Amino acid sequence: MKMDDTQNGQSFIIETEPGVFFVKLKKAVYEQEAVMQASYKFTNACFIKIDAVEEGYVGIWFKAKPQVNIDPNLLLCEYCNEVLDQQVRLDLEKRYGKLRDTIYQFAFVPIKDRMDDLDE
Repeated sequence: MKMDDTQNGQSFIIETEPGVFFVKLKKAVYEQEAVMQASYKFTNACFIKIDAVEEGYVGIWFKAKPQVNIDPNLLLCEYCNEVLDQQVRLDLEKRYGKLRDTIYQFAFVPIKDRMDDLDE
């Protein structure tokens, strides 16, 4: 059974067997760290398996834990948003991490040391 979420006419959330859902993500867009961190946030609600599925893609399988009553469509859409959030966080860290560290370091250097740097 395919869910009704489509992208270019294709579902990006697929029910592979009753109660088991599958999401396929491009490795060129989502790094392993983003997928792992997003998946970890959903381990309370689901059993999760991550594996390479074909060249350039990673597959994530979800099976709801018995004690959890969830709408799989909503949960997996939230998962996709979480992977995106994690990837954006990684991209920002790569782009601005050094600047953040410099600002942080400057903010916590004693004023005397800053004044000595200005005098030089």
